Amino acid sequence: MLPKTITQILKTLLMKYLILCMVIFSPLLTNAQQKVPLDDMSFWKPSDKTNWQIAGDVTANIYHHELITLTSGKGVLANLPDPKNRSNLQSIAEYGDVDVSFDFMMAAHSNSGFYLMGRYEIQLLDSWGVKNPATGDCGGIYKRRRYENGKEILWEGHAPRLNACLAPGLWQHLDISFQAPRFDAAGKKVANAKVLLIKMNGITIQENIELTGPTGGPISETEAPIGPFMIQGDHGAVAFRNFVVSNLNGKPADFSNINYKVFYGKFKEPADFLSKKPDATGTIDKLTWDVSKQENDFAEIFTGILNVPVAGKHQFSFQIAGKYYVKVSGKELLPNAWTFTNDKRTAEMDLPAGDVPVEITIYKTDDWMSPVLGMAVQGPNFRSVQYQSLGSLLAGSPNDPIYLEANEPTILRSFSDVVKNGKKQKRITHAVNVGHQDRLHYTYNLSNGAIAQIWKGDFLDTSPMWDNRGDGSSRPRGAVLALTNSPLLVATDSKGTLTETPTENANYRALGYDLDANNLPTFRYQIFGSEIEDQIRITDGKYLTRSLNVKNIDPNKSAMLRVAVGSSISKLTDEIYEVDGKSYYIKVPAGTLATIEKVGENTVLLIPVKEKVEYAIMW
Repeated sequence: MLPKTITQILKTLLMKYLILCMVIFSPLLTNAQQKVPLDDMSFWKPSDKTNWQIAGDVTANIYHHELITLTSGKGVLANLPDPKNRSNLQSIAEYGDVDVSFDFMMAAHSNSGFYLMGRYEIQLLDSWGVKNPATGDCGGIYKRRRYENGKEILWEGHAPRLNACLAPGLWQHLDISFQAPRFDAAGKKVANAKVLLIKMNGITIQENIELTGPTGGPISETEAPIGPFMIQGDHGAVAFRNFVVSNLNGKPADFSNINYKVFYGKFKEPADFLSKKPDATGTIDKLTWDVSKQENDFAEIFTGILNVPVAGKHQFSFQIAGKYYVKVSGKELLPNAWTFTNDKRTAEMDLPAGDVPVEITIYKTDDWMSPVLGMAVQGPNFRSVQYQSLGSLLAGSPNDPIYLEANEPTILRSFSDVVKNGKKQKRITHAVNVGHQDRLHYTYNLSNGAIAQIWKGDFLDTSPMWDNRGDGSSRPRGAVLALTNSPLLVATDSKGTLTETPTENANYRALGYDLDANNLPTFRYQIFGSEIEDQIRITDGKYLTRSLNVKNIDPNKSAMLRVAVGSSISKLTDEIYEVDGKSYYIKVPAGTLATIEKVGENTVLLIPVKEKVEYAIMW
């Protein structure tokens, strides 16, 4: 019999081993979405180097190369390399098919990279202002590398579609969907790895990219079914937060026992057919609208069983022509609504593991609209799966988009919807969209003299405006930043404190705009009795400079320029202020007496009104 002390030591070692196994294999076993804890370094393999640290917040000066400063606390992972501490960072857990998203911040002139499976690098770089990004720019898939006769050979690599990179020191966001290489039972690779999608700051920059092998600097040149995340730490200062990982190696849900009922007639509401005897019934392997023998004036009810492998949140997506509603487990998933051939509706529901009943009720009476029926489901452990036959969606092929490029200064009047955090904030009915060949664009609101939104990338999708009847709107085709959709000139009290004055009381009057020799506009308007000339131009191909000429300033009225509104605003230098949690910068001229005020839930940056005023929006 072992001594008690040895037994206790063995128990302790066994417990530590079990905990380590849980850390390593829990993502592979649960296949669920996981938020990576950044309270400590427990998600990552230990290292004898100290360049990786946990912080509460970080700040990077836009003009100082390779410099990030830390604030103590938790929630941010930062790399501060020095000559003796320049190690890469690897996760303990290993992944195959995976979705991963995170925020990142680059120091000026800094370089890093995020490796999937430790083998395929997504480049992270300060690429601010790069007009034509290459494979080595931010969001690029780095080149493969080999050596022949001592010489480095680089090949392949995939540049991002556009440069969506923000200025150094700002928080940026990356979404990555990755499919691991496939191997047969003998271990032979039968399919290459794929980057299915990369979005940077909300815009797609890579899509359906096949990777023939590891890119430069991998943990191994030999590919495998699973591998760790790796972050490059031997180049420059970089920070990360809000890691979310969805392991998608799981078995998808199966949809079976599909039965249908068909009713013929011109039905206005479900009560018109639900009590009738069906004209046809049957069983099918996959959903398809054409169990009906006619393309219009019919109703269909489909019931089936969705076998859910792992409990959790599931997202349903439907594309159906006509009116329909959906029930899952007897509960309403989607209410009764009319949709067009190409319209999609999505909804989420927490589902238990096991058999879950699904019921879809459709009725169609518009003969000018082609019938379609499609259903897809994505679970916590598997990617979206389609459950209809191919022919059931053929009529639903999307229309060709109508794009407007800006290969030279270009202006389009339209409606524009301002969207923030995925939610529509406002429709601007008197919008002037101004595009530029430097791929920096903005929407100006003629109704109040505000720059409502700015974006990088391509100019406009005008399909909503010109396709079919259209609704008069156009959409930015880039990484969009919503700004203050309210007047720039605002009233203050005798102490210079902002007073919220409605626009209708400001006597605002738009006076249109003039175009210069380069087809760039100068906007003109009146507000609070002052006449303003408002000119927005691109500086160094990187940011917007706004110049105002203000005439007839009333000495008896106090007013300021409200140049930024956000949840938070902080002064970084005498000239630069960061806005909305480091979403963008405002740069004011040296010596400007700017003030920061709290107004309700918002924070406001104000600068004095002068005959000539200038400030920059940097992002």
